[in-house]
Amino acid sequence: MGGSESSHGGRKVSFGLDEREQVRVLQGIRLSEDVVNRMKESPQSKRDNQRSPRLSNGTAPSSPAAEGKPKSPTGIQPPMASDSGQKSSAAEQELYRRYEREQALVQEELLRLAKREREAATEALNTALQWERNNANEERQRVAQLVSNKKLQYVSIQDGLKSLLEGIH
Repeated sequence: MGGSESSHGGRKVSFGLDEREQVRVLQGIRLSEDVVNRMKESPQSKRDNQRSPRLSNGTAPSSPAAEGKPKSPTGIQPPMASDSGQKSSAAEQELYRRYEREQALVQEELLRLAKREREAATEALNTALQWERNNANEERQRVAQLVSNKKLQYVSIQDGLKSLLEGIH
């Protein structure tokens, strides 16, 4: 699972992407009260379903997994017809479609954010690399100038010593 980090407003946000680039792990993100309330309601409705596993006709409801239908990654299933042939109301179906659209929008937004964070990190890295290259070039030029100055100094001292030796002989 891929992942990334972001610093926003002085706090660290981490997230991980699965092979389909869907966000699976979020850490350090403040959720709105609406999202928190929906998350709280979700386990409550699961518990309600577990407490009353029998339909009104006394039979156990069939599970989507038992029918060979894949389970949604979020655990929320679309409204289905019951064994007695009654169909879910159009309102429930519309709510589920709206939920799926919102989930898709959230995934798209998280992917956009992940892409933007990667681009920002790449830009910061490129800037730092360019700065290092410039510093290395400047340092190389300074060293070359120092070597040149030292060579001139050496030649000057050598010439001075030669003239002293010639004056002695």
